[in-house]
Amino acid sequence: MPEMTYVGRSPEKEDALAKAVGDTVYGDDFRLPGELHGKVIRASAVPARIKKIDASKALALPGVHCVLTAKDIPGANAGRYPYYPVLADGEVRFAGDAVAILAAETHDLAEQAAQLVRIDYEPLPGLYEFENLEGEVLCDWKTDKGDLEAGFREADVVVENVYFAACVDHAFIEPEGGVGWVDERGVVNIRVPTQTIENFQQVAATLGLPSSRVRYDCPMLGGAFGGKEHPLLGAYLGLLAVKTHRPVRIAYTREESMDQCSKKHPFIMRYKTGATKEGKLTAVEVDIIADAGAYPSNSKGLVLGALCVSGGPYEIPSARGRARAVLTNNPFTEAMRGVGANQVCFAYESQMDEVAKRLGLDPLEFRRRNFIRKGKTLMQKQPVPTRVMLPELAEQAEKSIGRPAGASPGESGGPWRRGVGYIANIAGYGRPRNDGGAYMSIEADGSVNLRAGACDVGAGQTQAYRQIAAESLGVPLESVTVVMSDSHVTPLVGMTAGSRQTLISGGSTQRCGTELRERLFQGAAELLEAAPEDLDIVQGKIFVRGAEDRSVNITGAVKQCKSMGVALHATGEVKLGVHEFEGNEQYGDAGGWMDYVFGVHAAEVEVNIETGEIRLLHYVAGHDVGQAISPQLVEGQVEGGTMMGIGHGLTEEVQTEGGGIVNNEFHGYLIPTAMETPEWKDVIAESGEGIGPYGAKGIGEPPCTAGAAAVACAVSQAIGARITRIPITPDHLLEVMGKLKK
Repeated sequence: MPEMTYVGRSPEKEDALAKAVGDTVYGDDFRLPGELHGKVIRASAVPARIKKIDASKALALPGVHCVLTAKDIPGANAGRYPYYPVLADGEVRFAGDAVAILAAETHDLAEQAAQLVRIDYEPLPGLYEFENLEGEVLCDWKTDKGDLEAGFREADVVVENVYFAACVDHAFIEPEGGVGWVDERGVVNIRVPTQTIENFQQVAATLGLPSSRVRYDCPMLGGAFGGKEHPLLGAYLGLLAVKTHRPVRIAYTREESMDQCSKKHPFIMRYKTGATKEGKLTAVEVDIIADAGAYPSNSKGLVLGALCVSGGPYEIPSARGRARAVLTNNPFTEAMRGVGANQVCFAYESQMDEVAKRLGLDPLEFRRRNFIRKGKTLMQKQPVPTRVMLPELAEQAEKSIGRPAGASPGESGGPWRRGVGYIANIAGYGRPRNDGGAYMSIEADGSVNLRAGACDVGAGQTQAYRQIAAESLGVPLESVTVVMSDSHVTPLVGMTAGSRQTLISGGSTQRCGTELRERLFQGAAELLEAAPEDLDIVQGKIFVRGAEDRSVNITGAVKQCKSMGVALHATGEVKLGVHEFEGNEQYGDAGGWMDYVFGVHAAEVEVNIETGEIRLLHYVAGHDVGQAISPQLVEGQVEGGTMMGIGHGLTEEVQTEGGGIVNNEFHGYLIPTAMETPEWKDVIAESGEGIGPYGAKGIGEPPCTAGAAAVACAVSQAIGARITRIPITPDHLLEVMGKLKK
């Protein structure tokens, strides 16, 4: 590929200074004159039947404008899913269910009024355990590859274990907050942090309005990770704004945010792994049970996604898998960074360490002997479509960490033991039938407007598309302005999730730029008396290849194009196809991703074998990203995502009692901070074979899938016993060492 001007480089982000000094306007920073304050009243008993709602005392307070319940919804009482109500009607299933909403003149008055709304409940029996399949089983996915029984007969070593991965919260720093208002045209405007502006359609249905009468305008997000996909906050704002004819603002506290937000599925995973004495895998059997919580949401697709990668990035001749999700009255679970790949990575990498131990092989060498290659098939028989750089990444990780996997005395002395763990991982990006578009126009002065529907969730989407636009069109970066995520202005592209938007929005942007570049060349060719195919453009200067003195600037070419009637606006689209591999028929379009990202991580820890304390000392995170659009943004994704995975492995766990969350704030729910961040090394490989623009792969989620597995393997190496649950609490660590009874 020829040298590029902006792709592969890290120019300063347009919003860098604003973010650094705190000037970025997030959802709860936007203010409108005359706004009211909204409040959501949630279930105080679950599961339960709603017998009566009495709002008379709240409505008697001066300054309280309305209290709305399910009966006040003019349209469909359905959020993102038809079975998930905007306001509970007749029954509440989990503590995050909203029963009523109100609007008042001040925040304190809204809080006071909420306390005066009396709701009578009739308790119902609840289900909180999922391992025994007591609740409704939503799905029962199965995979079958090769001859499993023969595979285990060929094995010289067979290892069986049961693993548990706890429920975790998205823990974004910005709680949900936003404003809704009805403008002078009668259009309902919703300005909330969201991962999908398509939510305007569900909100319109709730309000009983045509979709064109609702506008979603998404500001910059302070993190999301799958937790800001739902339209419920927008629906509450819309209902209250339409009812009161005033702007309404709602801002959740941390406790409210955690109580109502979806969670990552807790998994019980049973693994059986066989290998020969030469260190080759022969068979893997997997059984996954997931807690879907109170609503089905999209658990079916998520547990299937986990099953598809549950064999890891390894060549397995024979495999059998099963994955089920069960309804309970716990917080509902849905998409969270990694969508199931995190939990199974912890399990299959623990198995790889255990099999290597039984065979007397170095754990990293055992992995090397089994790395999957391009064209070989995964658990569900899908061939890996692009290059796999696992050997190169493993070499770099081993070189960077400087120690083989295993244990050694801790440098702190006393009861401290040191351990090094290496893991490999696989994560997908780009689902079948995904599609989306972008719109680009060139102005008379040669400046460029790009409209992209993706939401900037803090990962630098705006900057990435700006670089792609400048590169594909051949103009200076500073001449490109990007408008993001406004449902009345930008094309629809689906949610910003699943590591998909570099592929979809970035690819659409590249197509816009390529098309407009060709149109510019039509006008420039007339001025330069040359064939369009002989032209090139760099930094807005169009010239004849091999004769660069024959050139014209972009404004001259624009003027000529307009005189010729050549349109200088274009819509680019990316439309992904469907899977056609053998065996996919049973899964429909859901049986895997269009392409995969592979990584190798290494962690070095110190463990206190008397107290269970863990110190993370060194970490190496390596991935093939295809092509880094902006290396700095890639590093941010790798480091931030991996630390999120490390939190899953060491400290984070949603604890519930009777379906309610008991640690719904950051004093009880512990996320890693800068103090827990170890010495760090990123290894960024670029195969150039991704299916995104310029060969890029989606890198938002893959690093997160590896962190918990890496620290769990390192801790297991240090103590000489297998960690089988995450997070690794001191109690569990001491249990597996035989120092504490279960």
